Amino acid sequence: MRDKKLFFVLSGFLSLSILGCDYLGARDNLNKGVRAYGESDYQGAAEFFQEATALDPELTEAELYLGMAYLQQFVPGQVGPDNQRNADMAIQTFESVLQSDPNNTTAMAGLASIYQNTNQIDLARASYVRQVEIAPDDPVAHYSVGSINWMMVFNKTVERDPEEIASLIEEGQMHLDRALELRETYEDAMSYKNLLYRQAAELIPEDTEDEEALAQREELLAMADEWFNRALETRQRNAELAAAGLAVE
Repeated sequence: MRDKKLFFVLSGFLSLSILGCDYLGARDNLNKGVRAYGESDYQGAAEFFQEATALDPELTEAELYLGMAYLQQFVPGQVGPDNQRNADMAIQTFESVLQSDPNNTTAMAGLASIYQNTNQIDLARASYVRQVEIAPDDPVAHYSVGSINWMMVFNKTVERDPEEIASLIEEGQMHLDRALELRETYEDAMSYKNLLYRQAAELIPEDTEDEEALAQREELLAMADEWFNRALETRQRNAELAAAGLAVE
C-alpha cells in the first residue's frame, strides 16, 4: 500500500514537472518567435510559434503570431503552391484563434486582410463588418468597411444590380463618416468618401435627359471634389505635423 501511495505521489510530481517544462518551453519558443518576427524572419518565426502552440495549445498569443507570420509570407498576386499554402495556413490559424476567442480583433483583421489579398472580397467584407461589431469605436475598422465596399462596387467583373451598388455605397459612406467622427484627420477615409461619391454618380447616365437626375449627378461629383480636396489638405497638414515631430490626432 505504501509503495502504491509513493507511486501516485511520484507520478503526480512527474506530471507537474512535464507540464512545467511544456509551459516554459512554449513561452521560450514564443519569445524566440517574436524576436525572429521583429527581424522580419517570418519563416523562422513561424517555426518557433508552431512549436510553442504544440507545447501549449492554449497559448493564444503564439497562435495569433503564427497567423501573422503566415500572412507576412503571403505575396498578393503571386501564383505558386508555397504562396497558396501561406494563405491557407493564415486563414486556418486565424479561424482557429477566433474559435477560442471570437472577439479577438487582431485575428479578425488578419482574416479580413488575407481574404482581401486573395480576392475573396465578400468574405473580407464580412470579416470587416464583424470587426466593427467587436470594436465599434475603432476608426480603422469602420474605414475598412468603407474601403472594401468601394472595391466591391468598383469591380466591374462582378455583376451587381443598381440597388445593391447603391446600398453598398450608402453603407460605405456611413462607416467612413463614423471613422471621421472618431478620427477627424483620417485622410484615407476622406479619399474613399470621394471615391464612393464618384461611384454613386456613375449610377446616373451622363447623357440622361432627366434634368433632375443630371443635377443630382453634378451634385455628387461636386461632393466628390470637395472630399478629394479635403483629403489633400489633410494629408499636407498631417505631413507638416509629422515633420515637426507632433502627433497626428
